[in-house]
Amino acid sequence: MNTISAILFIIGFVVLCLCLCVKHSNFLDIRQIFIQHFCVFKGNLLQLIGIFFTPMLLTIGLVEIKCIDKDILGNLNIILLILTAMFLSVLSILCSFSKGGKNENYKQLLKETFNTTIFEIILCLLLLFISFIVLFIGDFKESIALRIASGTIYYLTMITILNILVVIKRIKVLFDNQ
Repeated sequence: MNTISAILFIIGFVVLCLCLCVKHSNFLDIRQIFIQHFCVFKGNLLQLIGIFFTPMLLTIGLVEIKCIDKDILGNLNIILLILTAMFLSVLSILCSFSKGGKNENYKQLLKETFNTTIFEIILCLLLLFISFIVLFIGDFKESIALRIASGTIYYLTMITILNILVVIKRIKVLFDNQ
């Protein structure tokens, strides 16, 4: 990657990150989704560690074994596209669950499950974005940048997979108590 491309990439990335963090943005503010998702784990430190911190250890091990390459990214992108479509379908199913007449715990669980599903969609889209950038750059020689990109992709992938289990468990409970 030449210097001009690197500068443009960095500027674009910084502007995009700023757009995602602007308060009260009607379009790109995703902070509330993350805040609400992490509130689900309030008071349950073990689950928080298991879902968000343990994958860091696994990620370090994976990066030591193998950095990402074109084949891994190609397979990951296919899986992510399928997962994104699946999560969008799950949202429509969750919208069909009856809110009226249920107790407050059921309504809270439905809201949290909906938010967790949206969180999953954002993770999938973020992973797609990062993997497309790495794929388009196409430099898979061992480097610090490739190790960081590999670690980020591996970590977010594991978080996505573990949160799928959260969504599945919550949908089962919602269905059982419908």
